[in-house]
Amino acid sequence: MLYRFVLAALLGFSGFSAVAQRTSPTVPRLAPSFFTTYSYLTYSILDRGTSPTPMPAKGVGGTLTLRPDGTYQKRLTLSANGGTMPFDQDGRYTFAGNRISFSYTDKKGQSRTDAGTFQLRNGLLTLTMQGYPAGNQSIYTLRQQ
Repeated sequence: MLYRFVLAALLGFSGFSAVAQRTSPTVPRLAPSFFTTYSYLTYSILDRGTSPTPMPAKGVGGTLTLRPDGTYQKRLTLSANGGTMPFDQDGRYTFAGNRISFSYTDKKGQSRTDAGTFQLRNGLLTLTMQGYPAGNQSIYTLRQQ
């Protein structure tokens, strides 16, 4: 009986009992990955020379894939003139904080960069890109697939 008391005392004073009674830590829930494919939901254009309110485009569709290696694939379609117009791009993107830029080669072979801000919340990605002339914007809303 004495050896049980001594053993219990040794375990209690040596810290072993505290280790044995610890529960395993909870694993934090990770946010959805930024690097994925998104579906276009809406596209609006803010032309400050025409209106202070963004004008929604009709018939928005397609996808945007952001890869961890910094490359992207954009397959945007818009309804126009009784059909659809594709706006396809493949290029590179960079981001820091809430700023994002997309670099690509246009149909004429010229290097282009579109820059703006992004917000990812509850699986919705909002891109607000700088337009021309300065002060105009393109606003995209996308959903993670």
